[in-house]
Amino acid sequence: MLTAKLNSFYKRYKIVIFSLVLFFFFTAISVVSYYRVINEQKQFKLRQLEIVGSLTYQDFKKIIYHNIHSLEGLRDRIVESNGNFKTFIKPDSERILKQNQSIKFVFFIDSTGVINFINPLEPNRKALNLDIKKLSYRYPDWFANSKDTLTNITSWLDLTQSGKAFLVDVPVYYNNAFQGTVSAGMDFKSQFDNISSKQNIFSILIKDNTGKTFYSYNEPNPAIFKKNQVYVKKLRPFSNRSSSTWNFEFMYDSKSELKATPLQNFILALSIFVSFLIGLLYYFYMLDKYQLKKDKAVNQRLNTLNEELKKERLKAEEASIAKTQFLSHMSHEIRTPLSAILSISEILEGKKLLASEKEFLKLMQNSSRTLLNLVNNILHIDKIESGKIELTKETFNPFITLKHIVEIYTQAAKIKGLQLTTNFADIEDTKVVMGDISRTEQIFTNLISNAVKFTDVGAITVYYEEKEVNGQLQINFRITDTGVGIDPSQLEVIFERFKQLDFGITKKHQGSGLGLAITKMLVELMGGTIHVKSKLGEGATFKVFLKFPTVDPQNKKVSRKKFRNLGHLNVLIVDDNLLNCRILEKILSKKSIKPDIAKDGDEALLKCVSKQYDLIFMDVHMPGKDGFEIVQHLRKIGNKAIILGFSADATKEAIERGIKAGMNDYLTKPIEQETLFAILGKYFF
Repeated sequence: MLTAKLNSFYKRYKIVIFSLVLFFFFTAISVVSYYRVINEQKQFKLRQLEIVGSLTYQDFKKIIYHNIHSLEGLRDRIVESNGNFKTFIKPDSERILKQNQSIKFVFFIDSTGVINFINPLEPNRKALNLDIKKLSYRYPDWFANSKDTLTNITSWLDLTQSGKAFLVDVPVYYNNAFQGTVSAGMDFKSQFDNISSKQNIFSILIKDNTGKTFYSYNEPNPAIFKKNQVYVKKLRPFSNRSSSTWNFEFMYDSKSELKATPLQNFILALSIFVSFLIGLLYYFYMLDKYQLKKDKAVNQRLNTLNEELKKERLKAEEASIAKTQFLSHMSHEIRTPLSAILSISEILEGKKLLASEKEFLKLMQNSSRTLLNLVNNILHIDKIESGKIELTKETFNPFITLKHIVEIYTQAAKIKGLQLTTNFADIEDTKVVMGDISRTEQIFTNLISNAVKFTDVGAITVYYEEKEVNGQLQINFRITDTGVGIDPSQLEVIFERFKQLDFGITKKHQGSGLGLAITKMLVELMGGTIHVKSKLGEGATFKVFLKFPTVDPQNKKVSRKKFRNLGHLNVLIVDDNLLNCRILEKILSKKSIKPDIAKDGDEALLKCVSKQYDLIFMDVHMPGKDGFEIVQHLRKIGNKAIILGFSADATKEAIERGIKAGMNDYLTKPIEQETLFAILGKYFF
């Protein structure tokens, strides 16, 4: 009935749907092109900003060094003449003033701190014979730097006579004694403006070591830009010292802000309007065509009605036979059909479905995963007990891992009316460790899911604590619930395989009875401990202690890959099951991959000879040559493609045999999309 309604809706509004699809298709192309152009424009401007900013910074630095060196040159002539050159200080200072636009006046401070010479005298007469010992903001730094024989520059100061300037002091020593300083007032604005005026689309802001702005050009406003959109550099007046560091900021002016131009916005709007017109024209064209076709179909339908009824009856009979055959084969296959069901359901999750359809889809997923989890748990616990499971070593943050799992189960608890509380708000500065993240996730997940499953009223509390001791991070994890609880005499039984306590909850709460058994084995395998405390009807508390070696913060791997479009890859799927091929083909289409398909080993070898593939998905069990033989042959003839084995056979022996044969990696069915895309990102990022 639901299918009939959908078909009726589709037939009634087919033209409208196709018209809208056409409109949104062209609109999407326009929007993507728009943002691509904007992004390229933005990247170009950022590169231009860095280049021009670096050149301007170098020019400013040369101006500062040149002015200071000119003053130091006057000092050198006085020292080399053993003080005799002081008689020429006036003409020499006049020459310096003419040659250096940023030097506004030159003066000499004797060893007692008195200014006994200044040029030009006007308008600086107020500063002549000034005793700087009376200036608390001036004398201490002047005296300290003079004793260290260092050229010093002050912050941006208000001058005694008037105006503002930097005061540069160059100590003078001869006759084995400190004689005073050759000093100057400097303002670099005119020379800086001469350079800045050549870059009118940019703004400049420079602050001294105290944070005072002493130079700005073109009304800089760094607040409107992001950090990476402002070229920032430390500017030191003296190349050999880090004192008196200034802050140089170079940016576009506010009118040249990194955003789309009005013309670009107009073109986008025009493109969307044109897309609308195309959709509208298509609608009217198809409406006329559909009406004509409808009139012809009315006459044909009367003549073919009886024959269609016969065909439908045959289809129903064939469908009944096919259903019987399908149910027969289902008894002999478990993982392969489950792979198809779960993969198809993942694909359908991205479709627009009715609420009732989503509910059915969810039920299908849960039922399939319940059966798959049962099979997986049996294999998993067998691996642990036989010693075949190996722990991986990856860097991860246990607290972040737990936090993500709690977020997943918060919604499930909320649906049941439970309150799920944590102490996460009190936790700061968590550590990164080296260990098996997937096994750690499984421990946390099993315990939290059990708490939600067996609690119908009340609350669940998650407590997490970590402490670093001698390079080891010790983790205490505790989860408390107000659920059905456990009889103290049964506390050890719950960790046994295939055990669920039988006091009226066995049917109410589904499960294989393997979750806690696996959890305990994993905890002990990782060198930890797990304890439970409970009373019947009063809830339960599980405590887990784990420890991991910590990782140096510099070695943290916090970046995550974003998988890009992989449509350029040549890909081959080798599988005798066409359904598996189509499902994998559908999943790969999300990365714009259009694979070739080979139904057996011989066809795969022929395709590999005629075409160079970047990636090959190789089913393991096929009639004729199996996947292991094909991979071995391909490696012998020098095939360099990335080969990923995939099969319902999840045994360690099969995986090791595949890797030994030459496979780069091995995936087990059902293949989850996220796992598949992560593998692709590993080899093709």
